[in-house]
Amino acid sequence: MIGKYFCPYLLNTGKAHGVLCMRPEGCHLHWKAKSRIPYSECGKPTSSTSGQCPLYVKGYYVIQYVNRLWDKTRCTQNS
Repeated sequence: MIGKYFCPYLLNTGKAHGVLCMRPEGCHLHWKAKSRIPYSECGKPTSSTSGQCPLYVKGYYVIQYVNRLWDKTRCTQNS
């Protein structure tokens, strides 16, 4: 029986896998995979919580770290 869905999993090239499959979630290789969206800056697929690819995620984590430091200093000043 021929599948009626195409695998929507994004490959590293940014194109969909496109193999015929029986599940709407994807083919037998990718149906449990995390969904990946292309990053707006470079177009590479990513599934990170920040929504950024590995090249650009460093700035995100630096900002998170600085915000945690600011929160710590605010808590100690109020006490």
